[in-house]
Amino acid sequence: MLAWHEWLFEGESAAILPSFFIFCQMHIAVRHQLLFWLACAAPWAEAQSSVVLYGNIDLGISKRSGNPLALERGYNNWLGIKGSEALGGGLSATFHLQTRFNPDTGSLERNSTFWQGESTVGMASETHGTLRLGRALTPLWNNVWRFEPWLNSGFNGSLAAFQTGSYSSDGLKDTATDYANFSRISNGLFYESPTFGGWSLDAAGETERLAGAAKRTSGVSLNYARGAVEAMASYESNRIRDRIMLIAASWRLDKLTLMASHARVHLNQGDTEKAVMLAGTYKLGKDTVRAGYGRNADRHSSKLSMGYIHALSVRTNIYADLYRDREPDFGSAVGAALGISHTF
Repeated sequence: MLAWHEWLFEGESAAILPSFFIFCQMHIAVRHQLLFWLACAAPWAEAQSSVVLYGNIDLGISKRSGNPLALERGYNNWLGIKGSEALGGGLSATFHLQTRFNPDTGSLERNSTFWQGESTVGMASETHGTLRLGRALTPLWNNVWRFEPWLNSGFNGSLAAFQTGSYSSDGLKDTATDYANFSRISNGLFYESPTFGGWSLDAAGETERLAGAAKRTSGVSLNYARGAVEAMASYESNRIRDRIMLIAASWRLDKLTLMASHARVHLNQGDTEKAVMLAGTYKLGKDTVRAGYGRNADRHSSKLSMGYIHALSVRTNIYADLYRDREPDFGSAVGAALGISHTF
C-alpha cells in the first residue's frame, strides 16, 4: 500500500487591521510595551491555520502481449495543496487544490481540466461534519479504492474495472472530455458526516444540470471502519440515469488483509452488469505481496493479478506486477510491469 506523507507548515491568520497597530503605538506608554505586544498578538494566536503541500510520482516500464514496451504510470500522479483555518468553536475553513499530470511527458492528465484532482472550498465542524463546494471525487470513488490492492488505479495489475464495471459518474460527455469526470463531479456539493461508532456517511451531488443531461449526478456512501474491519455500501446515479450499487469490505488478520467487492450496474439502454472482486495483501517486513481476481459475468471478462512491493523508505517503493486478463472483444492477454513510486 502506498504511504502518505506531507509537508506541514504552521501559520497564523492576518486578521488585524494595520490601523489597530498604529493606534496602539500612538497611545500606549513605553513602560506598557510588554502588555501592548501581548494584546496585539492574542487575536493572531486565536485563529491557527495550516497548509499542506503533497504529491505522488509513479512511473514504470510495462509490457502487454500484442503491444510494444511502454513507459507508463502504475498509479495516478498528482501535486496538491490543501489547508484549514480554525475559526473557533470547533469550526474551521478548508480548501483543497490538486492537479494531475503524466510524469513521462510532463503534460496534464486531462487537457480540459487543470485542477483535475480537486478544487474545493468549504467548512468543517467537529460535531456536524464537513461541507465542500467545487469539484471532487464522488462518495463512491472517494471510498472504493480502500478495498482494492492497487488502490483502484486502473493500471497494470489493478482490478478497478471489476469493482465498478462500465459505470462512469459522467456518462454523457466522457469521450468529449477525455473522461475527466469519470469519477468526479464539477459544480458539486460534498458532505461528509462525523464518525459515530465507526459509521460515517458521505453524500454529493451536482448543483447544475448540464445541457442534454437527464438529471444531475448524485450519490451516497455509508462507511464503516473499526478495528480490523472496514466496509462500505454505495449508490450513485449519473447524468444519463446509469446506476450503480456497490458493497465492499476488508478484514485485517495480522499481516494478511482480505478484500472483496460486489457491484450491480444498470445502464440506461437496459443492460446490466454484475462485477465481483476478491483480493488480498500480505506484509513481509518491508515487502508486500498483493493478489486478486475479478470477474464481470455479463461482459464475460475476467482478470487475475499478482504484485510485489518493496519499500525502499517510508516514501519510496519499487513494485512489480504480473497479470492475465480476458476480454470478449480482444481475447486473452498477459501483462507485466516494473516501476517506482515516491510520495511527499
